[in-house]
Amino acid sequence: MSTSIRYLRLYLHRPVLADGAPGEASTPGGREAIGYLSQYGDILRVSFDESYIRNPQRPTLSLSFQGADEAATQQILASARDARLVRTDGRWPVYFQNLLPEGHNRERLARERGCSPDDEFELLAAAGHDLMGALEVEPVPAQDGIPDVVRHWHTTQGLDVLEPGFVEFPVQDAASLPGVVTKFSAVQDGRRYTVHRQGAAGSVILKLPTTAHPDLVANEYTGYQLCKALGLNVADARVITRAEADLPDAVPFNEILAVQRFDHLPGGARVHMEEFNQVLGYTPRQKYGKTHGKGALQDWATMLRVLNRLSRQPVLDTREFLARMVAFILMGNTDAHLKNWALVYPDGRVPQLAPVYDPVCVAAFFDGVPDQQYAVNRAIDNTLRALTWDDMEGLIKSAGLLRVPRHLVLLRDTVAQAQKEWPSLLESAPDSMRNVVAQRLAGGVALAR
Repeated sequence: MSTSIRYLRLYLHRPVLADGAPGEASTPGGREAIGYLSQYGDILRVSFDESYIRNPQRPTLSLSFQGADEAATQQILASARDARLVRTDGRWPVYFQNLLPEGHNRERLARERGCSPDDEFELLAAAGHDLMGALEVEPVPAQDGIPDVVRHWHTTQGLDVLEPGFVEFPVQDAASLPGVVTKFSAVQDGRRYTVHRQGAAGSVILKLPTTAHPDLVANEYTGYQLCKALGLNVADARVITRAEADLPDAVPFNEILAVQRFDHLPGGARVHMEEFNQVLGYTPRQKYGKTHGKGALQDWATMLRVLNRLSRQPVLDTREFLARMVAFILMGNTDAHLKNWALVYPDGRVPQLAPVYDPVCVAAFFDGVPDQQYAVNRAIDNTLRALTWDDMEGLIKSAGLLRVPRHLVLLRDTVAQAQKEWPSLLESAPDSMRNVVAQRLAGGVALAR
């Protein structure tokens, strides 16, 4: 095995408070070094700085790194063997795996870097300036030598680390955007959206339809409008034309969905976020949960408990979460997996529920294709369509929420509001989506009866 080690400096951007004042001991747009990411053979590890470990007011990287109390948190962050910090199979620990793209987006990033799609160290390094949330990673000059915190850990494990390995700087306009649908990170300049952004992090995600589903943009845009009509907190999305987008490649589609990011703001400010897949410590492949039947309710109950116990606005967030669940069931969004629910950290430390994103009526894609296509989504759909009000009551109780009858009243009001408001919005939706959602509003799901 090579005795050289490659490493990256790990940064978190400091928050900017709502009144425009910088966060505690920070400057707007500034960033704080919190540790190193290293690779030695098949060992990939995060080593946190001592100053970060010992700071009880540290900015939150992930709830998955928090223990029951401050002492337990420090023990996790300083651990030599915890799987949240180190893996020996050539993959990042789970939190960092979830920062990487999937599908076509992963292959494109690998081409830009000139590496294998399985080289997780290089993929993260390639997109280091445009990652999800307030994170950045970049190489440290080799002449600086191997950082003590990195060398010390390898020494205690009996590993010889003789010299630092070379790591290229991030690819200028590369980005790591989780998900399988083709998407680009862009900045808005007047009425134009450009992916060639001279290394600046993108504040807009441009999402393309697919040849299999050319109506995907119209479908998702309608999903945003349906959620907005119920008073849900949604990301800002609009449909733009191909002529308005400066893409790196020619595309055969005229409509593109432009979604404003809530983690990267215009002007460069960052708001940290993490997906619930990261909160729960799941790998990207486990984004639909560890079971696809009613066991999925266990994940929802856990997510509700997280919001109820840790959110800066627990009442608002738990109500919003439940209303979104009902909305997704009514609209046939069977892709509301754990990478499509997220937390944001406006002050850098305390979470709250992130806005709705990716509200797609996946059920509109079921007809006319073999049953094995969308098999997971079909199974989820069968479960969600059969959920009763008794099931919802059980979920709310298992999450430990108070005033269960009040929650149920509000959710029944959500159904009634959807039945009233949605039909007019569906008039401009793709035919397949309009038919699917109309059928559900008329009693095609148990909650609408």
